[in-house]
Amino acid sequence: MSEQEVQASGCRQRIVAAALEVFRECGYRASVDRVAQRAGVARQTIYNHFVSKPALFSAVLQEGCAEHRARLVAGEGGLAQRLLHFAVGLQANLLTPASINLHRLLTHEAARFPELAAQVYVNGIQATSEQLAGLLTKAMRDGELRDDDPQLAADLFLDIVVSHDRQRLLFCMPLADADQQLQLLRRRINIFLRAYRPDPP
Repeated sequence: MSEQEVQASGCRQRIVAAALEVFRECGYRASVDRVAQRAGVARQTIYNHFVSKPALFSAVLQEGCAEHRARLVAGEGGLAQRLLHFAVGLQANLLTPASINLHRLLTHEAARFPELAAQVYVNGIQATSEQLAGLLTKAMRDGELRDDDPQLAADLFLDIVVSHDRQRLLFCMPLADADQQLQLLRRRINIFLRAYRPDPP
């Protein structure tokens, strides 16, 4: 990669990072001028990288979702430990104040921008569920879980470890402290594993 390409890539990343901050703060109504000011670039520089504001918003979503999935690589150890690693990473991504604000933004704007909403669903929610389903497929094949629909199991697992806590935060209700939250995650995972325990020989 040439020096010019490196500089262009760095500028693009700076714009995307600034846009993510501004969209979180102001919603989709945020101006491109505000993004340019935050990134320290000229307005035209943004349009040199992104043909429109929707294209910039789409890039922010895609790169955010890709980074999110990269953090969910399965850990080492037994199945319970791997699922705990996955769940801790998932909560670290989705239950932060910034992520909750972004969730509010996306649900608010979904009806106005259905194509962007579909991208969020496919690149974020669906891709994460499919990633987890791959982990569960292997566990079923190895006899760690009973043979069942891995995609349904993945969807149930995500509901167990994220949905209730995210609802609490969306309605400004606090979560337990870090130690209690970890213990709660372990209990939820144990319930999931009991539900999918292997069939007796």
